[in-house]
Amino acid sequence: MGEILAAWFLTERGLAVLGRNVEVEGGEIDLLATDGDSRVVIEVRTRANAEDPIDAIGDGKRRQVARLGRRIGASRIDLVGIGLGPRHFDVHWVPDAL
Repeated sequence: MGEILAAWFLTERGLAVLGRNVEVEGGEIDLLATDGDSRVVIEVRTRANAEDPIDAIGDGKRRQVARLGRRIGASRIDLVGIGLGPRHFDVHWVPDAL
């Protein structure tokens, strides 16, 4: 659910989402997109509590995402947190986070 919402949110802001759950050597990329000429890897975290989902992306996961991004030639790594409420959702987008 979170990746679908994140893809919609980013598309509305001009990014072109190329794939979800993209398998690469060493792991999986949640979303792969382009922003103009830039290749962007996006890590998505979804939570249904008051915690900011971005805070749930630990240092080890951030290192792995950065490594995967380098492996495929990404020029940018973004983080997207999706907070799910009973009747709404919030998006916290951190472009060029890593």
